[in-house]
Amino acid sequence: MKFRISFLTVLVLFISNISSGQNPGLYIPRNVQKAFNNRTRSLDGRPGINYWQNGADYKINIEFDPETRLVEGKERIKYFNNSPDTLHEILVHLFPNFFKKGNPRDFGINPEDEGNGVVIEKISFNGNGVDIGANSNFIEYRGTNLKLKLTSSILPKKNAEFSFDWNYILNKESDVRTGTIDSSTFFIAYFFPHIAVYDDIDGWNDFQYTGGVEFYNDFAGFDVSITVPKDYIIRATGELQNPDEVLTDKYVKRYRSALTSDSVIQIIDSNDIVQKNITISKTKNIWKFKAENVTDFAFALSDHYLWDGSSLMVDKATGRRVFIDAAYNKDSKDFYKVAKTARGEIEYMSTVLPGVPFPYPKETVYNGSGGMEYPMMVNDSSVPDSSMVGLTSHEISHSYFPFYMGINESKYAWMDEGWAAYIDFMTTSTLYSTEVIKNSRVKAYKNAIGNDLDLPIIAISKYLKSPVYRYNAYIKAAYFYNMLKEYLGDSLFLKALHEYMDRWNGKHPIPHDFFNSMSNAVGEDLTWLIKPWFFEYGYLDLGIKEISHAGNNYNIVVEKKGIYPGGFKLKLTYSDGTNEIISKNVSVWKGGNNQYIIERPTGKKIIKVSLFDKIWLDADSSNDEFIIN
Repeated sequence: MKFRISFLTVLVLFISNISSGQNPGLYIPRNVQKAFNNRTRSLDGRPGINYWQNGADYKINIEFDPETRLVEGKERIKYFNNSPDTLHEILVHLFPNFFKKGNPRDFGINPEDEGNGVVIEKISFNGNGVDIGANSNFIEYRGTNLKLKLTSSILPKKNAEFSFDWNYILNKESDVRTGTIDSSTFFIAYFFPHIAVYDDIDGWNDFQYTGGVEFYNDFAGFDVSITVPKDYIIRATGELQNPDEVLTDKYVKRYRSALTSDSVIQIIDSNDIVQKNITISKTKNIWKFKAENVTDFAFALSDHYLWDGSSLMVDKATGRRVFIDAAYNKDSKDFYKVAKTARGEIEYMSTVLPGVPFPYPKETVYNGSGGMEYPMMVNDSSVPDSSMVGLTSHEISHSYFPFYMGINESKYAWMDEGWAAYIDFMTTSTLYSTEVIKNSRVKAYKNAIGNDLDLPIIAISKYLKSPVYRYNAYIKAAYFYNMLKEYLGDSLFLKALHEYMDRWNGKHPIPHDFFNSMSNAVGEDLTWLIKPWFFEYGYLDLGIKEISHAGNNYNIVVEKKGIYPGGFKLKLTYSDGTNEIISKNVSVWKGGNNQYIIERPTGKKIIKVSLFDKIWLDADSSNDEFIIN
């Protein structure tokens, strides 16, 4: 197909590149280039003057029956079309259809959990009912998506209202981010009809959920009421609106005390569980929650979980506090420490890395299954102490990426998982041991470095399978962030990171927004570092090529044998038994050179030189040591 670009367009783009200080050396896909042309995104890394994003307000009434595991919902959605486009249809995610018979999955599930998926009982659009019969021309099911053709279009900058009545059976045996924890404990997520993202890059986000990669949602407000039987206690996204209507006075007082306490308070202990007088004496109770400007809503319930909570001031300038709580099985070996651990980690994140006050009013760590993040909620298994710190930190840190920053995880998982992996490495290093991260993550990637499965990080996540997905999203991306921090130094790194976060919080950044924003904020074109690590096939391989004498000096030649540049630490061992450590960041390769010479006087005899690092990703360790006879 032939197409024409006017001379004026080329000139504008050329001038924009110069004025923004950006090197156009990074590959720009056509859909991304279109966003730059339309000025929804800027080449300096800021949202463009024409940037827009759609949103919604959800009001949902849910009833859950623990005996039958039936989830029933009625929801009303006010949808805001802030785009310049006229919408003739909408796309709705039905994520529980992951368990629907015949739908594709990335892995097997228990046959008992296969069923009919979400049953849509009723749909309305702007107050008018929609034909949902078998022969309807207005609805079309595609895997975990529902396409709804509209009887009248939604014009640019206009709103529309939808309602859905629906139900489905919660999975029992195959806990995939949501489902049954035990006979009276459940974590329920990705459960309601959720309007997909319509954005300036791809239009409708037609992501099919197959269990592997994660999610991408618009920012929304949620007003949710959840009806459950007596004795069941709910924790959820958002703030509890009616504690006096669902808890007896004793527990309301403990709960309210924890909301302002700097010490962890046992709101519900093991004796309380036995007495069973925690909730109001009704056959059913309605728990009400509200959350603003979040990308999703999840909740959990149990009739026998303990509950610890405290409060932490995360912003001294405003005095804003965060309620931090943990709900867990009394038999858990690690969750007795989780509320305190989570408190320490949120303080670290608020003051050190990323160094932005925790953005939400509460955070609940729930003793469920696996490890998964949701707005203001974490679903974690019980794990050994050595892993608990990292797991808790990792999932909580997602409050920033992708929830504070509305990242499309289905395409760019490294934009959130890499940060979470890096932050949990830093907190674990501080609170426990670096060996935990080294052994659990780097070791897994070590045997694959440079193989044909070792794809560039920029590869779209939803088309990657494990273990390649994990290599890119977690290990390589986290290493890059750490390498960038060492290159820029703590102060400049945080300045640039904060600039990126300030520009894009509550919005939808893409990789080029991150790359361009960081370069713009530091005042340096970082293409030389970004391009090989994200866009090129290759690997990191540094080695000691040779050691020679030149006058009164040793010349130690470190060689960059792989395509990817990286910093290194050099250990010199002298004949008198002393050692010297020399640290060099990635800047030594900035000029494109493949060799770097370190000089040392010959006054002390060197007998061995070796390369080492705590999270070393070196492909070939056979050339990391040089012994002088």
